[in-house]
Amino acid sequence: MGKGSSPFVHVFKNMDKFYFFDINQHKIVNISEESFNILKDHQEFLNHELYTLQEQGFLSSNRVKVIEHPATEMLEDILSNKIKKLNLQLTQQCNFRCDYCVYSGGYDNRNHSSKRMNWEVAKKGIDFLIDSSKDSSNINISFYGGEPLIEFELIKKSMEYAIEASDGKIVTFSMTTNGSLLNDEKIEFFSKFNIHLTISLDGPRDIHDKNRKFATNNCGTFETVYNNIKSIELKYPDFKKNIQFSMVIDPSIDLNCLNEFVADEEDFFKETAIMGSIISDHYRKEKVEVNEDFISEWQYNKFKYFLHLFEEIPDKNNSQLMRSSNALLIDFINDSSKSYYPLLEKSHHAGPCIPGQLRLFMNTEGDFFPCERVNENSKIMKIGNVVEGLNVEKVDKLLNVGKITEEECKNCFAFRGCIVCAAMADSGDEEERLSKELKEQACVNARRNFEEMLKDACTLKDLGFRSDMIKVSKNY
Repeated sequence: MGKGSSPFVHVFKNMDKFYFFDINQHKIVNISEESFNILKDHQEFLNHELYTLQEQGFLSSNRVKVIEHPATEMLEDILSNKIKKLNLQLTQQCNFRCDYCVYSGGYDNRNHSSKRMNWEVAKKGIDFLIDSSKDSSNINISFYGGEPLIEFELIKKSMEYAIEASDGKIVTFSMTTNGSLLNDEKIEFFSKFNIHLTISLDGPRDIHDKNRKFATNNCGTFETVYNNIKSIELKYPDFKKNIQFSMVIDPSIDLNCLNEFVADEEDFFKETAIMGSIISDHYRKEKVEVNEDFISEWQYNKFKYFLHLFEEIPDKNNSQLMRSSNALLIDFINDSSKSYYPLLEKSHHAGPCIPGQLRLFMNTEGDFFPCERVNENSKIMKIGNVVEGLNVEKVDKLLNVGKITEEECKNCFAFRGCIVCAAMADSGDEEERLSKELKEQACVNARRNFEEMLKDACTLKDLGFRSDMIKVSKNY
């Protein structure tokens, strides 16, 4: 059978069992070894088991013919009327110097500088969001840095103006902060606007202070941040629910120490979420080193997380960091229980959001980027500015990143589970183009991660985990 006429499935083994993942149905099917070999070798005939599955709608050879995102033809309307969020980079200054920070000099996309946003630019950005969200009843304004609390007066002015100018919309606010500048004045003001804070805290003192230091004296910052949060907990207990923590995990640390800290500080983390992520390699000049002990600890903690889903171990013995890192797995199990339409003739792999719609990022000078994670120095990632608006053609190019690997994408088993966006294909060079080579490297990683997720899903299902248990597990 030719590749285009063969069943569009991905075969794999997990433990001592055999499976295929049906891309059109978005489902995993357990099969016999004989059926596995037939599909693996692209043999012409189907045995009784495979014939029966085919009769049930599996094993279709249907593939996408043209790579194009379904939102492409509606881009102008979406960008004019359906913007949902604006992330304001108030400053590129910070009172910390964190070793892994994207502004630290170890990355290609940013550096600390004295640049700061003035009120005129901030006001124009807020006006742009309101004018470009006619079809969105809820909008969000987020404050970013550097350290945004350095510009507290600008934050206050922006929040008050946004509420006044919002024309009846529900306006919510959020902020990513290192937490060191929080005090009574700021919390009292934020409480009036119900702002949500993401505070960076990497673990106990030794782990946190390893990478997160004050700019002035190179001393650790843990005590300052921890005490500020304890003060909030004591004086403003109702505000605690507005806080979540971001833990950037250094793979050179002892992961068990991090888990013990979270477990021991039960009251400290009560009513908050913890989002864990490993130090990013993206745009990084030097690769992040990961030792085998860390990998073993990570896998063991994932195993404990699986046991926790079955209530085999209590919540306090489960690593909270595993919740966020396995969110895609849980979503996949939930989604695979639903009915899916076959792939459309014209479609695009999962991964890209509509650049600028969900997380529009505006830097200190008023330039627009798809989100805060991309390279601010890259010409391809600059999609407009607050005076001229968004460049639909550039947004189209980023949205349809799959076109640069079109033939590979048409036959990729991770088509609906892809996490690759244009940022992963950005070389940051002077030319306004995306790199096919970088995109292909990202695709290799995406396929590997997706297959691992398929195997994890099989393991959980074989142990009796059901989609109707997911709601319960998410409440923990």
